[in-house]
Amino acid sequence: MTSSFLTKRNLSFKLQDPVRSLANLTLPLSLFQCSAYDEGHVAGPVCSDLCEQNNIHLGKCLTTVPDKKIYDGTWHGKGVILKVNMSWFEEFQERQNLTDNDVASSYQSDISSRVNSLFGNCSQCNKLVSRLLLLGDGNSDGSITAAEARTFISLLQHMEPMMLMTLNESKHTVDFYGYCGGMYMVEKVSSVASTVFRDTWEFLDLAFLPDGFEPLQNFFNDNLGKILNSAALSVLHICTIFDNVFTVITDYPMFSTFFQMHTTSRREKFDFAYSVLDATLDVSVTPYGLTQSCDLHLGNYGITNTSTVKLIDLDLTYPHVLLQTLLKQKQCISDLDCFVGSSESCWSDCDTKTGTCKTLLGLQDLHVICEGLFPIIFRHPNVMDPISYNITCLKKAIRDLGVLCNKLPVVYAERELRHYILAVKRRLKSIELRHTEEC
Repeated sequence: MTSSFLTKRNLSFKLQDPVRSLANLTLPLSLFQCSAYDEGHVAGPVCSDLCEQNNIHLGKCLTTVPDKKIYDGTWHGKGVILKVNMSWFEEFQERQNLTDNDVASSYQSDISSRVNSLFGNCSQCNKLVSRLLLLGDGNSDGSITAAEARTFISLLQHMEPMMLMTLNESKHTVDFYGYCGGMYMVEKVSSVASTVFRDTWEFLDLAFLPDGFEPLQNFFNDNLGKILNSAALSVLHICTIFDNVFTVITDYPMFSTFFQMHTTSRREKFDFAYSVLDATLDVSVTPYGLTQSCDLHLGNYGITNTSTVKLIDLDLTYPHVLLQTLLKQKQCISDLDCFVGSSESCWSDCDTKTGTCKTLLGLQDLHVICEGLFPIIFRHPNVMDPISYNITCLKKAIRDLGVLCNKLPVVYAERELRHYILAVKRRLKSIELRHTEEC
């Protein structure tokens, strides 16, 4: 999905007309943002780059879900990711009903209220409010217009942009580069952990290759079928097939690189696990209070060129204060009703006497990582790894680590959470040091 920003001036909408809102998906979102920007309805620090200087180019659309659009793109020639929450338009239109004077005059109190709803009355919350007040000044001229206030306050109602701006100093979240209207721009990482540590090979994924590689895709699909469908294949025949596989790989250097990405070494697995724990500590323990992800899986972790792990999806990352408020507001009949985001990550018990959910959480990110992610990361050995190790012993050690984590309590103090995360990291290091020994 591509678009040219040079044709934007042929478009004209009135955001006050709900029928002609930006939710009209027959038009590229960038064109809508720029038309609204030209008419003075929306603002943002990257609007000039997007709409006037042609420094931002959208590439393909990376998602098909209707409520959020994610685009590959470039900014001054640098790879970026651009995102739009479609419900932003509803938030924005509600503020269109307020007068310009009311919107501008309530700007500071709206930001303070939003911070308070997320983090409560924390000791550092005033500093966060001050930072956000500056970020909302789209053109950095020292004053806030109604368009700037409407745009920014609407953006803060969504968890991901709000948390990215809050945690933008963290080295374990993707960098937040700016926004224009409801579209915001973030860092693009080199790879995603779910691809690097995927459970099984799916050769249909080779469809991304150019047409010239079609024989390669057909070769893998045909031979994979022979292996899976022939229960009586001889060892010699299987070896012959895989010998042909590696012959084909060497004929296609591009595929050889792709294959290597899926065969992570022992060192890479442990380095990734350590970095995940570092990211958990860095993101969970903030100056404003504890946070928790309610959708933890490998697909939400990115890996940079320097092997730093970064969270790339914060839509369901919540401060503890807000998370407990959301749980308390839920009506329940049983414990199955008491969760936020993923039911496996952020849940509590139902108080059947009051018919509402309790605020004490059943799990924290550390539990999910130890019991859910680590077993996937260390599930399979890399047969191409020159360092041999006892995979049976390693799997048992990782299972034992999961049992240990399961016994850890859910804590609400920063010092306690830091203590447990670092304790698990030390235990993981000891596993790496002795994993070649007999169990």
